This record gives sequence, structure tokens and C-alpha cells, in this order.
Amino acid sequence: MSEVEMSQRAARRLVIDAQLLGAERQSPDRRGILATVERLVWLQLDPTSVVARSHLLVLWSRLGRYDPADVARLIYRDQRLFEWRAFLYPTRHLPFYRLAMRSRSLKYMHWRRRAAWMRENLPLRRQVLSRLRREGPLATSAFDGRAAVSWHSPGWTNDRNASQMLEFLSAKGHVLVAGRAGQERLWDLTERCVPAAALVASATPTQLIREATIRSLRALGVATSAQIQNMLPAAVRESVAKAIVSLERSGDFVPARVASADGRLKGRWYVRAADAERVAALERSWSGRTTLLSPFDTLIRDRSRANALFGMRYRIEIYVPQAKRQYGYFAMPILHNDSLIGRIDPRVDRERETLVINAVHIEPGVKPDRATGRAVAAVLDDLAQFTGMSRVSVPVGAGVPGLR
Repeated sequence: MSEVEMSQRAARRLVIDAQLLGAERQSPDRRGILATVERLVWLQLDPTSVVARSHLLVLWSRLGRYDPADVARLIYRDQRLFEWRAFLYPTRHLPFYRLAMRSRSLKYMHWRRRAAWMRENLPLRRQVLSRLRREGPLATSAFDGRAAVSWHSPGWTNDRNASQMLEFLSAKGHVLVAGRAGQERLWDLTERCVPAAALVASATPTQLIREATIRSLRALGVATSAQIQNMLPAAVRESVAKAIVSLERSGDFVPARVASADGRLKGRWYVRAADAERVAALERSWSGRTTLLSPFDTLIRDRSRANALFGMRYRIEIYVPQAKRQYGYFAMPILHNDSLIGRIDPRVDRERETLVINAVHIEPGVKPDRATGRAVAAVLDDLAQFTGMSRVSVPVGAGVPGLR
């Protein structure tokens, strides 16, 4: 198939559908949660919970109200998901991620220094693995962390030897998170955290990388080679780049030209052949919906991509001093149909059982009507119920008709 041409609007619609943010929803149960994570490739974990944990919000944006306990059940009881390096992944894709775990690429996580430190601390390594084998799951605090050579860093990890040993053992696939006691992770041997079948690769490394590359573009809808690569671990990105070239040659990936206000989006973009056939229909008609996005949502995680496709320059202001914030501590973009029309800065006030909206910011050039305001109000009501709040407090003069 020759190069596909599409408008920026059609590209946005394709991306939104790929991200499961279109009109159709998965069922809000364990089956729908698992299907959503499999489509998105992963969920990023972040401890910020001013509204709710980010991965729970990413699922809420797509499923509506669901039981967050089902996510924990899928990880720790059903073992259908696994946690690795601050992301959740489908367990059936573990054979692919084990390629990254086993990689000795010196570009990967500055592995030379870490490998040297682990060699200098073989007794600590053996102690950690031995205790997990006998007593696991165990929290990091269960280990005394005495090391022959302490871990040195300028940050908070300095001298946290047990924590670093567990992190490095996890990075290499020897241990995984088996549960949580409050916010503290419980670690165990990998073979106890996933089904035995997940530890056996049924395909060659080349096939595993090819399949993961296809999954990544399916999740993105339309993307450049760099964007596809960035969906996957750094240790395998060179192989992913080669897979993209191979998939273009085979016709599975089709080059795309995406129009923009000043001509076309920069770079070489791709769509899957199956999605290329949908472009004409997406240009004519499409059904979307309204929702809010976590600052860590996969739709906007790549800031330059979000700006190119949606025209929103998004920045997380969690780490920005309050006096210098423009939009708010946890500003959540508003997705309305095929556009990002603004940002809402919410927080939950558990004492008052209220979802407090600190501020509403509408993007330049956007003039929301009353129907849009009502749609956003319905989303806020849904978010309040999802977070256990009984009411929503919107500031006077929010500037959106129908919002309150």
C-alpha cells in the first residue's frame, strides 16, 4: 500500500480510538481492565494520589466507574498482570520483556555500574534471594541492607542497599512485586509471581520483538518510528527500529502523511495496514465522548506528540512551586470528542466528601457551549463517585456554560 494521507483531525480520531477513548467502552470488570491494559501495552504507576493513583485514573477515563480492587486481583491473585519498573504489563507478554531483563546493553539503565556493584555485594545478593526463597513475600524493610560496598548516589537512593539490590534484581527479572502492605511493596521470586507458562517463550526473540512493535503501533494509532520505540524498553529499541523497517517492507506498516495547519507533521509516520483502510471513514464521521485524563495518561505522556496532534502544550506542575504554576498541581486535560479543550485542576477533600475543582482552564480559541459544559459536569460527577465523594465543588466563574 502506498503512503496514506490524512488530516490532523482524522489522525486524532485514529489515535483516540486506538487509546480506547472513543465512544465504545470495554466492560468495567476484570475482563475489561485486562483488555484495556493489553491494548495500551502498559500502565504507568505513580504514587501521586491527590485525586486517585494515576493508573486507576487511566482506567477510569476508559471504563468509567469500576472496582479498583479488581486491578490488585489481576496482579496478585490472578497473575494476569505484573509490575515491573513502575509499570503494569500483561503477564502473557512477559517473554518479550524478559529480553530486556536479560539484556547486558551498557546503554540500559547504566548497567555497567550497577552490575559492578552487585558483584561487589554477592553476599547481600545471596541473602536477599535466599530469604525470599524461604520466607517470601517480604518487604524491603525486612532486610538489614548491610553491604560490603554501599550504594552511593546524590539522590534519595544513597546508602539504601537492600532497596537497590531488590530494584536491580527486579530489573534483571529475578524478583517481582508480589503484593503490597499499604504503600510498601512486597517482593518475591519471579517464578512465584507469574504462571509457569509465562516464563517460557513460545517464539524467537525476533518474533517477540516484531509482535511487540505491532502492539505498540496499534496502541498509538499513528506514530513515528521514535514514538513506537519509546513505548518499549530502552534495551530493545535498536531491535524495534529494525522491526519497523521490516514491517514496512512486508506491508504491515504503511507510511502516513499527516496534514497540519502549516503543511504536514514532521517526521515519517506510520499506521497499521488495517487502520489505513479506516482513514477515509474517519475523515467523514466519527463518534467520541468526554472525559478527563491523568497527567500520566498514555494519550499525552509523550508531550511533543500530544502537542503535534492535539495542539496542547502540556506540562506536569506537581514539581513546580505553587507561585509559578499556570494550571494547577494536578491539572487533568479535558478530552471532548476529538479535541483537548482545556484543563481541570481537581483534588479530593475526604473530610468534606467533596471533589474540589480548584480551577478550570479552557484552551485558547475554544468556546465551549452549554452542551459541552453539561458533558464535562457529568464526567466530574462520575469522577466524584469513582473516588468516593458525594458532591462536586466548582469555582464561581469557571467560564464554561452548563458546568454548574
